[in-house]
Amino acid sequence: MAETSPRIKLVLFHAIMWTIVALLVLPAAVLLFVSVMAYDILQHPERHQNTRKIWNVIATDLYFEYEANLWQNQKDCVQYDDKLLYKPSSGCHFVNKEFSTELTFSEDGRVTTSSRAPASRRPLIFAGDSETMGWGVNDGETFASLIAASIDAPVLNLGVASYGTVREIMRVRMQPRFQEANCIVIQYSWNDFDENSVFLARGALPSPTRRRFQQLLSDYGKRDVSFQDVLIRTFDLMLNYPLAFFLNVLGWHDFPLEDDDPMNMNGSPREETEDTKAFLAVLASFPELNGKKIFVLGPGRFISALRRETAPASVFPISVDLNDGASYTLDMHPNKQGHRQMAAQILDELKRTEEGRQCLAGEP
Repeated sequence: MAETSPRIKLVLFHAIMWTIVALLVLPAAVLLFVSVMAYDILQHPERHQNTRKIWNVIATDLYFEYEANLWQNQKDCVQYDDKLLYKPSSGCHFVNKEFSTELTFSEDGRVTTSSRAPASRRPLIFAGDSETMGWGVNDGETFASLIAASIDAPVLNLGVASYGTVREIMRVRMQPRFQEANCIVIQYSWNDFDENSVFLARGALPSPTRRRFQQLLSDYGKRDVSFQDVLIRTFDLMLNYPLAFFLNVLGWHDFPLEDDDPMNMNGSPREETEDTKAFLAVLASFPELNGKKIFVLGPGRFISALRRETAPASVFPISVDLNDGASYTLDMHPNKQGHRQMAAQILDELKRTEEGRQCLAGEP
């Protein structure tokens, strides 16, 4: 008995010592591993896929914070508008780490592939933000352009990056063919909520002054992201969200991404029902939409919540679900494959209903 006691003490001593060492070394190793992964994504996004891993979140956040060119901040891409603050110029060259694109605009919005439809048919109008506009793809590669090439109605792509639902509808309403259009497809993003909420609270958007437009064209201190930046951001997330962080590294937890989860400006989660109620209230604020068929696409949680709401009979939620590899790794916008998937799914959804089939044919 006396002989085993020292052995037990020795085992306990080693167990405690190795536990202390592990508690010190393991977090440091994980910190370094995640930082290296995130930095490699920033340097070589083509090597990686867009996932909900913590290193993707870190890389994407830092990319948009410091490195990304934003279309609406490019002086060649936008022009001042006294109602919308800015609208597309006639076109520009828009480039980022993962793409180099040419964007062309006319009175009918982003230029689409020539439709086989007679111009006399009622147009199908697409409204939305950067996804609808086609951020990251060329003119003929947007989902609106792909749809235009295969239906019997003229297609107008009026999507503009960073517009919320309010300005999207205002832009549609200003289109010369708005009165004859019976069908509008509106794409919703979580960041539309801020603009919609301001409009509903104030009854109008902030005044679109030239001073605000000039501020929009600032580069906001753009610079290359360093490994030190990545290391600091990784450490902050590890410190503030330790359980979610380590569970994500182990593959047991998806770290929230703004594209999938509605977040308030202070970073707190938001119920998707807040978005749907604000969206429907904005639609109701524009009586010019009465009598028109409104098809709505957006994040899956938003569409599910919209289907649970008591919406007008003229509002039709439609589901679009992109596969892995359909979005850029850093930029997160749909790539060419993503736009092809969106076009195919939107067409399938519209063909499911009589109202949708009428819209595709340009009928009353």
